[in-house]
Amino acid sequence: MAPDINPSDREAFVLDSTAFYAGITSTGISVYYTTPSVIREVSNNKALSMAIPALIESKRMMVIEPLNHIIEEVRLMASKSGDNHKLSNADISIVALGIQLRQEGYNAIIISDDYSVQNLVRFFGLKFSPVMMRGITKTIR
Repeated sequence: MAPDINPSDREAFVLDSTAFYAGITSTGISVYYTTPSVIREVSNNKALSMAIPALIESKRMMVIEPLNHIIEEVRLMASKSGDNHKLSNADISIVALGIQLRQEGYNAIIISDDYSVQNLVRFFGLKFSPVMMRGITKTIR
């Protein structure tokens, strides 16, 4: 569950690993959300492994494990869309977290350069924003 913040008109930026590598967390514009799977993916990077605890402690980053039933819903849609073989557990988890945050009343925006993630996000009617690359222009089924 997201922190005790009034979600109305709140944007929830859900970060995948490319957002961390691009330095998006140093902009300081918002509270960021991610999942334990993404944290594990980026923990090999020494600078990030040192910065992430400070972001969490300062409440600028919330690390949330999405609910299992939402993860399964995302896996099912990934299979239907044909994206399942291109998606990591971390990819699935950020889409699931975006759905969960939307259900809690947030305007969830997935920050990812991964085209398969962007494609899946569109199936769920969520927004995405690429970091370093141009995003997809159409949904592939």
